[in-house]
Amino acid sequence: MLESGRSIAQGSVPEPIATSWNRCRQMGLDPCNVPTDAALSDNELRIALQAKERLMQFVRPELELLSSQIAGTNFLCAFADENGVVLDAITDSEFDASECARSVRVGSVWREEIRGTNALGLALSTRQTSMVTGQEHFFGCHGGVSCVSTPIFASDGKIVGLLDASSEVEERQLHTRALVKLAATNIENRHFVEAHQTEYIIQFHPRQEYLATQSVGLIAVDATGRIAGVNRNSSRLLSGFGFAKAKSFGDLFRGDFRVILRKLTAGETLQLCEWLNSGFFARLHPASPYLATRAAARGAPIAPPVAYRMKSVQREFVLDDEMARDCLRVAVKAAKLGQPVVIRGAPGTGKTALTDAVHRHAQPVRPLIVIDCRRLCREGGTEVLFPYAGPAGALSNGGTLVLENASAAKGQGLRQLETLLDGLGDALAAGLVSVLATDRVPPGEIGPRIVGRAGLKMLAVDLPPLALRTDFDKIARGILAGLSPAHQLSTKALKALSDIDRPGNIADLRHHLQVLVASYPAGVVRDSQVTHVFPQQTSKISACARCDSAPIRRQRCIEIRQKFRACQGNVALTARRLGVSRNTVYAHLKD
Repeated sequence: MLESGRSIAQGSVPEPIATSWNRCRQMGLDPCNVPTDAALSDNELRIALQAKERLMQFVRPELELLSSQIAGTNFLCAFADENGVVLDAITDSEFDASECARSVRVGSVWREEIRGTNALGLALSTRQTSMVTGQEHFFGCHGGVSCVSTPIFASDGKIVGLLDASSEVEERQLHTRALVKLAATNIENRHFVEAHQTEYIIQFHPRQEYLATQSVGLIAVDATGRIAGVNRNSSRLLSGFGFAKAKSFGDLFRGDFRVILRKLTAGETLQLCEWLNSGFFARLHPASPYLATRAAARGAPIAPPVAYRMKSVQREFVLDDEMARDCLRVAVKAAKLGQPVVIRGAPGTGKTALTDAVHRHAQPVRPLIVIDCRRLCREGGTEVLFPYAGPAGALSNGGTLVLENASAAKGQGLRQLETLLDGLGDALAAGLVSVLATDRVPPGEIGPRIVGRAGLKMLAVDLPPLALRTDFDKIARGILAGLSPAHQLSTKALKALSDIDRPGNIADLRHHLQVLVASYPAGVVRDSQVTHVFPQQTSKISACARCDSAPIRRQRCIEIRQKFRACQGNVALTARRLGVSRNTVYAHLKD
């Protein structure tokens, strides 16, 4: 379209793309030419890297996580500075061998005036998340790749960098877009906390349970209430009443700031009301100076401690599955009898939620104490457990003791636990203290049995993985209601979601629902939208009839069919990626 020189018909391409094409033409770029392969010199690159050294400490973990989330899609994940210069990149082996990977390299410059329409340059120009697919690029040589890029903002509203994910496979870009935006939010919030270490950081959200998530608004203020910075979520939550002009806390919220700050620094969670009468829950961020000083004075680290008292929460815990319900029944009965119980299960099956439910049934008004056995064995000392045993200990009058990662209790850590349990001997014998543990299910072990953990004989109950539960629909709808009451799942969408393989079980399901909420507006989520966002995960690929009877041939056949799907049905590209002939690919596509 561009090469022909014809005018762009309205609606033929997305408005941001058409606007970018016009900008590129006005800057004198010709789509028939080859773009300049602009890159910094070694010295210029060294200076650029030094300028972003601190920020990149937050960026690199997110790049690695992002690359693992979209792995297998022929991808590149990159970070660029506010000048459009790529400073870091992670690629898979397939993308690394492509022509595009030779262009998107560390030191390369991707501003619109140099490279034409591309996701990095477009996000830099529009200050918004941008997606450019295939032939939407201004120069035809970039037409074989699809890209998503989003800006990273500092607390003063300036762009400090950009995240980009590029792939030769277009079909997963909606999924990738949501992941890139989440990664950018994580970086922004960590950068915000780092930049405002000397101010009070107030985090707020309309829903109290969201205060522990990355979707909170963050406002940094000094002791007088003067606003020193806000994150991007704050402008979204407080839009519509002169947010940009606010100079002090009182310009945004009602109430006496000194009274509010005094309660926040005491560790309280408050309800705030802004001037248009919208309500928010708020508390002080853990990294705020006063809370940090108090923790240091107690000798306690700001990171979660090895042993701590956990507040039991009446949470929505779906137990419409017979196996899961039986786990709770057996665990509660055993805990009331004084029998230690280990709750086993794969990652994300709900072990922590079940221990909380057992505690509320067996010891509802007594304390809930949690000990991380893995960290105890790695860094704990006898003084870590001292406050919980003995006549004056937190468990002296009863309660529930939870041993997380129980099988990690070995050596000195195990001896410390045995000393603690000896000190609780009378309370254990009287049934005043319930001992629960969490652990993974060892291969081959199924069903209740007595196992040794932390020096105790424990009754083991095994939580089933999500794929084996009969209450998947209710779990998914419950999680979605907590994420966004304005979204609903159709029956076919629930079926499509249930077909996805989830090693992380309920934790992975929550992640998938977060991506869907971020990708689509409020309303009913359809099965077509699920398969659009998670195309490679929703249907299980089987081997052809000719290969299905031989294990080795079956595995090779499935590999070819998976690659064929990833290449969007392109036989030639599939053959090139696998290093086989096109006839071989065709042979395995026959049913």
